[in-house]
Amino acid sequence: MWGKYLWKLRLLLFSPIVFYAIFMYSSFDSDEGFPSSYFLILAIYTLITSIILHKMEKKEKE
Repeated sequence: MWGKYLWKLRLLLFSPIVFYAIFMYSSFDSDEGFPSSYFLILAIYTLITSIILHKMEKKEKE
């Protein structure tokens, strides 16, 4: 059932990562460096989306 929509879900969950990375690099100041909160937020979001996609793919195989 989810097979038809799985690629759309991947795209939907991955697009904020791209926009956030663009924002992160555009606000980069070479004197200060990256705040660690930027990477923490990105890592948490990536972890959550990976878990969601893994569960959806597991349901699709069953």
